[in-house]
Amino acid sequence: MGAARAATAAYAAGGGSPASEAALAGRQFRLRLPFGCLGVSPGTEPASWRYDAERGTLTLTARTVAWTGTPLARSLPEASAIEAVEGFWIPRPWLESESCPALPVPPPAGEPAPDQTPAAKALPPKAQAPRPAAAKAEPAAAPAPAARPLPSPSAQTLGLAEVFREGGSRVFRRGERPYQVVEKSEPPTGPHVYHLVLEGRIAAGADGRVVRCRAETADRRPVCLVTVEFDRVAFEDPAGGKVLGEWRR
Repeated sequence: MGAARAATAAYAAGGGSPASEAALAGRQFRLRLPFGCLGVSPGTEPASWRYDAERGTLTLTARTVAWTGTPLARSLPEASAIEAVEGFWIPRPWLESESCPALPVPPPAGEPAPDQTPAAKALPPKAQAPRPAAAKAEPAAAPAPAARPLPSPSAQTLGLAEVFREGGSRVFRRGERPYQVVEKSEPPTGPHVYHLVLEGRIAAGADGRVVRCRAETADRRPVCLVTVEFDRVAFEDPAGGKVLGEWRR
């Protein structure tokens, strides 16, 4: 993560790749990406799970992202000989831990969220001449406060990508095939978190670089891909440390 942050800063500043980047080639990595943190699996999470109460089965699914044909993929050396570029987004790359993020306490009803501008207070109406008394009516019930919609998640900005070249190994090339496990299971108790485990090695391109970044404008956070070779993809249940399924090179 530190190397990706350094590469992002260097790209945004208009410089070349950091000197520390070349030393990362061949280094092994292991990431445990939690999913199901909110009881559901929004688009920001790397995988999803669902439980079929009728069949008593638990299904875990992870789909790779295809970057083939994107400007980032076209910036790779020998781009014309590349068949596919696939991998996974790293959600919430600002976190240093492998656990779910802490949920913020929502503000009381009627108060703006931290990232919202407070509404201007209405000025009191001008004094008016009294009107003739009218028949008293029952006071209308105050409407219930509307639920505050959740803000949109941040766009994905960091991914691990494997490059598949012509004539190379296709063991971990998935295409439209997801990583998926279906097994008999007792129903999860409440919101349950699982881990998508990614293991492998950082791979350098022909130019020695391991991180590629691109941004549409100067005031947008660059999107960066770290080129890797995956050795293992697995699902784990952190509650008991059980491996629910794995794929090895």
